[in-house]
Amino acid sequence: MRSALGIATAMTLLLGATSPRAGENPFACPAAPAPVVALTFGSRYTDDSKTRSDIDEVSNAEVDLALQPVERFIGELMKMANTALVDGDKARAGCVLDWLDQWASAGALSDLQTLNVKLAIPARYAGLAIALLQAETAGPLDAHKRQRVVEWLTDAAKAMEQFFETEAPPNARKANLRAWAGLAAAAIGRLNEDSAMLDWAKGSFELVTCQASPDGSLPLEMNRADKALNYQLHATAPLIVTADLLKFTGYDGYAACDGKLSTIAAFSLAAAEDPAIVEKVNGKEQTFQTGKQALEPFMLAWVEPLLRHSPNAATDSFVEDFRPLAHAKLGGNLTRLGDWVARLPSSTS
Repeated sequence: MRSALGIATAMTLLLGATSPRAGENPFACPAAPAPVVALTFGSRYTDDSKTRSDIDEVSNAEVDLALQPVERFIGELMKMANTALVDGDKARAGCVLDWLDQWASAGALSDLQTLNVKLAIPARYAGLAIALLQAETAGPLDAHKRQRVVEWLTDAAKAMEQFFETEAPPNARKANLRAWAGLAAAAIGRLNEDSAMLDWAKGSFELVTCQASPDGSLPLEMNRADKALNYQLHATAPLIVTADLLKFTGYDGYAACDGKLSTIAAFSLAAAEDPAIVEKVNGKEQTFQTGKQALEPFMLAWVEPLLRHSPNAATDSFVEDFRPLAHAKLGGNLTRLGDWVARLPSSTS
């Protein structure tokens, strides 16, 4: 059974999973989806859920509905970006920029009306920025449009940083949502070459990573009752990709925090194969054990960059049946792309 948490997310990840190669007919950039300027929604969880693990089905559906146009936009954007990167497709690269420029010019995602929106939006910023990073590998893009888009994303990232430093709930400031904020800052920092933003990304990465227990479990995620494994995986994903994006600065995310990133990844993989490992940590049978949730390819997309860093035959064999591993907000079809981060220029201006 697909998790109630994942309807909108799975839609984006599915849309980002495959990218048709450029055909014989010239590519015509389709009309961009209408920009989403304002977002408002509440929590996916019941008001009395102390562990933030008890789903409010009505509110959860409202969240999915509110995010649906943003998820579709990112999914379609990432399909074009993937093809631009793999095939050097300048037409699709230009279309990625055109779409982003229309959203930037409209002030998209600038009216974030609730706490829960502000907590959820960083992962979407990450997807938008990564799409542009990939598109730029196909060749130079319109400088004026690029400037507008980067300024838009930079303003969004600065507001995001301020929110997580001053307004976000205490646990959210240092759990999986902070990891996604760190990824957004790393991706946008690659675009604007803002050293302070890249430093914030590093700090966010370490804030989450250094908390890991000796076994690699993340304590704040283990507190999420039967959804602990879900959130352990949700935190691991942006940490792995952030480490990749920050390598160009000379930062070694795998060495930080006494090498805890590898330990986190190892725990996540072991638990994905045997969720009872998490039950032994927090005493709660996991959704993957009870049938409420099934392990899906997007949950393991981060394993592709992990395997490039640390090749492992057993891990490669475990994920083979799930391939292609795709997650639109991590960069799309990561199985197809290979080491896409290595293809980014050290300077993007």
